[in-house]
Amino acid sequence: MRTRWLAPLLPLLALACGPGGVPADAPPQPTPPAASATPAASASTSAATPAVTAPKDFDPVSAALSAQGVTRLCDEQLAEAARLRDTLRTLRNAPADKLDYASTVGAFDRIVLSVASAGEFPYLMSVAHPDVAVRDAAKTCEPKTDAFMTALYLDADVAGALQAYAKKGEKLEGPRARLLADTLRDFRRNGLELAADKQTRLREINEKLTKLGQEFTANIAASTDGIDVKPSSLEGLPPEYVASHKPGADGRVHISTDYPDYFPFTTYAKDRKAALDLYVLFTNRGGDKNVKLLEEILKLRSEKAKMLGYATWADYAVEPRMAKNAKNVRDFLGRVRDALKEPVKTELAEFQAEHVRLGGKKTDKLAPPDRYYLEDRLRERKYKLDSQALSAYFEVRAVTQGLLDVSAKMYGLEYKKIDAPVWHADVGAYEVWSQGKAIGRFYLDLYSRPDKYKHAAMFGVRTAARLPDGRWQAPWAALECNFPKPGEQAALMSHEDVVTFFHEFGHVLHHILTTSELASYAGTNTVRDFVEAPSQMFEEWAWSREVLDLFAKHHKTGERLPEEMFASMLKARSFGRALGSQRQIFLATLDFSFHDREPGFDTTKVLEQIQTDNDVFKYVPGTHFQSSFGHLIGYDAGYYGYQWALSLSRDVLTRFQKEGLFNRATADAWRNEVLAKGGGDDETAMLTRFLGRAPNPDAYIAYLTGKN
Repeated sequence: MRTRWLAPLLPLLALACGPGGVPADAPPQPTPPAASATPAASASTSAATPAVTAPKDFDPVSAALSAQGVTRLCDEQLAEAARLRDTLRTLRNAPADKLDYASTVGAFDRIVLSVASAGEFPYLMSVAHPDVAVRDAAKTCEPKTDAFMTALYLDADVAGALQAYAKKGEKLEGPRARLLADTLRDFRRNGLELAADKQTRLREINEKLTKLGQEFTANIAASTDGIDVKPSSLEGLPPEYVASHKPGADGRVHISTDYPDYFPFTTYAKDRKAALDLYVLFTNRGGDKNVKLLEEILKLRSEKAKMLGYATWADYAVEPRMAKNAKNVRDFLGRVRDALKEPVKTELAEFQAEHVRLGGKKTDKLAPPDRYYLEDRLRERKYKLDSQALSAYFEVRAVTQGLLDVSAKMYGLEYKKIDAPVWHADVGAYEVWSQGKAIGRFYLDLYSRPDKYKHAAMFGVRTAARLPDGRWQAPWAALECNFPKPGEQAALMSHEDVVTFFHEFGHVLHHILTTSELASYAGTNTVRDFVEAPSQMFEEWAWSREVLDLFAKHHKTGERLPEEMFASMLKARSFGRALGSQRQIFLATLDFSFHDREPGFDTTKVLEQIQTDNDVFKYVPGTHFQSSFGHLIGYDAGYYGYQWALSLSRDVLTRFQKEGLFNRATADAWRNEVLAKGGGDDETAMLTRFLGRAPNPDAYIAYLTGKN
């Protein structure tokens, strides 16, 4: 999905869907602000929502829709960051009475905001603008912002000013105290204490990692592989899919490895050899080039970690997160793996029996793409759930309006579609209102097109912050998806797509509903292994009868989703969860195993071993999944965070399930205690206040084992 920020205190650029939505082979996100042990001030009972201040608002979209504009935006905002940095430098040797919060810690946060303003929208344009010249110009920004942040954390004068203020002992509370503690810690983590020659080498490593990460991501995005099959190979596919895949002049049908082609084909096509052929190409996106790039990246990460005093990159990466250390991650993955053993055996036996019933042999080894196919067949037969028939109730425009209605009802919001500059005709802009005030904006870019980001993710467009003159800079976000586009054929979504949509909009809400005064902690700028919890929790609304009744209507007849179909959907929901969760543990273990050992190993051999040990769907010879596993770039040693956060989200749901998904008091408590605070408070403390007790994994284990 994307390359990453090298600095730990820069707002997230994008949040991709995870295990609850499209299978996670989309590239990852920038590193969010790291956690601090500093306790935050107790939360107030309600969070005042700032209003948008219009006249002088920073508008990155209007400014950066051309190649020249995107370059100018990046350079001007970096110039402002440099000006603020230079001013902060002068305070290193200032007398104590000249040092205060605003001129030191507050100034550092304004630097973070300026660098975010430089990089957020250009990053989006680098993967979403239809003009290659704009995309190419936008790609030049990330190396500049990374280089700036690398230099900032090696700047002894900036660090000296913050250290001098810290020695003054002025009392800080809440997010302000956390930011000072985090920043001083991260100067160490980013090499300030290294000798000059080591700092030079660190800069070289960071620059190289940025470049290699961009290449890795670009290679996946540029993949144009596919298979050409006879029309008969489309047997089993939905009529809309068949209608949109006409034979070419040679009489054959082209099926690409893009998500809208790949997942329906591997799920529904009766031609399982063709499905396996497509799987191999899909898995190998990025090719041998990405395998070599990854192995070079792993060596550079290891060198950097050792230079900074850590045994492995995994130890370095996990330190500022909720997990705290690599052992806790391994123990967590082990507990989940053990909990899944018996449910996996039960599900696999059903899958193998279904394979035989469909004409296969008992001795056949099930291929990885057969998991989707057999699960769908079993759902249809065992639970009378026809996923194609179900999709007739999820027309994309109706789902979009329904999602907006649901979230508006929960939080007392109003969405107003506005006429604003956009980067493509398909993009819609919406203003968010709360209690009579405009509090933010988001853009919906929902449909597939050539050269567009191929997955589903929320991208930051503008970071929220309280500006020095007292004005509130409201947050903006963009949602990039690849759903079917309305046209001659009905644009029907699978229910899995609907769940993905809710997941990603959960990130939008987290971004938009922030009231953090600090850019460093605004919205989704939380620790990596917590950030998915709010969006994973919001997936549950896509499974509610009360919610679905608002928009799940047959696209031709307007009939509501039949009770029998809904009941079958719920009964079938837990089926396949054990195998699906096992897949996620495999991915998390693979990511962590690449980063907790000495580099120089053959990543494909490690992949084969990890898949053999952790997935009943065995490794397919000739594949190198690591070449298309984009999370390895930005979620390096962090993919476990999806399951870690899922554990938290299932616990949070216990209160909503008890009090009601549309209970306004509960939603307000969630908004004020968690969403509004972003990363400015300790995550465990936030959840404890919301739940009225410390979080625990009981609901998560029950969910994984099909008991919830």
